[in-house]
Amino acid sequence: MEKQTPEFYTNMNPLLGLSSRTLRLYSALDVFRGKSDSIDKPEWFRTPNRDEILGKVGFSKADIDSGITELIDADLLQVQDKNRDQWYCLK
Repeated sequence: MEKQTPEFYTNMNPLLGLSSRTLRLYSALDVFRGKSDSIDKPEWFRTPNRDEILGKVGFSKADIDSGITELIDADLLQVQDKNRDQWYCLK
């Protein structure tokens, strides 16, 4: 049996390549999904007071910003600015 590289598995499931803190952030963001949906795109959501709410569960602003960047790079998150709010779409 041929031994596969970590990149092989990451391509199959991008969650495998994420840091533990980013996995926690992904799960934390998932809680917001469906709570404040956009009318035109139900898969998009926003997180009012994002830094404050996520700070209560142990994330610093730097953790949030780096985690969001990591999720975007892994093609697991899209961010869109609309009416001075950030809207998110998890994949």
